[in-house]
Amino acid sequence: MDSAVRGDAPIYDSLIDERGDVPADVRRVAEETLRQLTRALDFGAVGRSPGYPGMGFPPPASI
Repeated sequence: MDSAVRGDAPIYDSLIDERGDVPADVRRVAEETLRQLTRALDFGAVGRSPGYPGMGFPPPASI
């Protein structure tokens, strides 16, 4: 946490020393989770049929 903000709250400083900076820890975990979800949920392929180029097999035969 920013030292200017912490300097105004000595009780908060002692709680951080005793328990750790829980809000900062939660923020870091949330940001990492968001990065992982962004990588895992790639919706770029949604709506493409399996036969489109680059998908690993030939396009479907015409009817």
